Amino acid sequence: MPRCKRRRVQTARIFEEMITYEEALRLIEKHVEPLGKCEARLEDMFGAYLAEDVVATMPSPQFDNSAVDGYGVRANDLAAASSETPKELKLVTAIAAGAPSDLQIESGQAVKIFTGARVPTSCQAVVMREYCREENGNVLIECTTQPGENIRRQGEEYRKGETVLHVGIKVTPPVVSLLASLGHVRFPIFEKPRVALVVTGDELVEPGHPLKEGQIYNSNAYGLTAALNALGIKECTSFIARDTREQTSECFKKALEQSDLVISSGGVSVGDHDYVKETLEALGAKTIFWRIAIKPGKPVYFGVLETGGKRKYIFGLPGNPVSVLVTFHQIVKPAIKKMAGGAFSASRSVRLKTGARLKKRPGRVDFVRGTLMREENGDSAAIPTRGQESHMLSGLAKADALLHFASEAEQLEPGDPVDLTLINWAD
Repeated sequence: MPRCKRRRVQTARIFEEMITYEEALRLIEKHVEPLGKCEARLEDMFGAYLAEDVVATMPSPQFDNSAVDGYGVRANDLAAASSETPKELKLVTAIAAGAPSDLQIESGQAVKIFTGARVPTSCQAVVMREYCREENGNVLIECTTQPGENIRRQGEEYRKGETVLHVGIKVTPPVVSLLASLGHVRFPIFEKPRVALVVTGDELVEPGHPLKEGQIYNSNAYGLTAALNALGIKECTSFIARDTREQTSECFKKALEQSDLVISSGGVSVGDHDYVKETLEALGAKTIFWRIAIKPGKPVYFGVLETGGKRKYIFGLPGNPVSVLVTFHQIVKPAIKKMAGGAFSASRSVRLKTGARLKKRPGRVDFVRGTLMREENGDSAAIPTRGQESHMLSGLAKADALLHFASEAEQLEPGDPVDLTLINWAD
């Protein structure tokens, strides 16, 4: 068989063995489960996911209170009030926020009241102080009002016993504030995964040390650590596996012992020193998939190891630094979110037009690194960054989006619509 024909047959066989990006996500969602629950202090739970529904321990607001600084009145007393003919009312007292008040006012009277203060039941409305002025123990009001104006009613947001937030919601500053407003000091959350990194390669040298001929700096461990930090995973263990079966096996054994999730880079393809897949299978991991029809990042491994009644997950990513970070963003990050108790979802996509001509061979989805630009007519468009090869980190560093150049497509012209993922390392 001629060499060129044999190469085409081998290429076709490789593409037949690959799964689609969408199928890879479906398989990950099927196999990944949330970790256990724990209780955390409010100040320590940011970025986690709620492990229980938040049920109101009290109504909100707890009592009728004023939305503004102003004066509590009976609405009928101001029926004809205006700036030309202000209504003069007797000022009875002042009520500050936090002060109890069972005071009752009569017609022709008013009470000075501050934002958040309890509104007496006899006050039908609160008039903003901007429309009022005090003189000789009275208050002159220059406008009419309606019953209920500027009064926050008890329970109008939610009532006691009502479910306010559902399990699986990500803990943000407003969630923490809400829990505190209900009197919680601690609350159940899902545990975040313990993560171990295994980077492979004889050529790797730690930054800060001199390079010898043929060596490169270990950028993948630092890039992955930063990506994990962005998801609220502040601690992870890192191992460097040199290119031997023994070293690869030893590093993965240690990584699996110490973690719920192992992420590796390099050694996952079909080269003479690519031992990751065979090592993991020898250690008992079940391979869920190995290759995905995407670029960058075709050789991506996903496996599950059942050990000691626990399930551990392994993602073997390619060695090129752009491939590592793109596949982490598009494939590993949704898995981490589900492990941590969140909803499984790929990064949010939008549809825009391309701002440049793009070409490729059909058969794989290309994640083209791009930036968003505003055209003269006000429309938004996405243009590829300079440096699209999988070793060119500068193109990804400048990108704020990944253009989904569809598998079956060969060319995109300027103005053609394209789906794109907004790059967001923190969500």
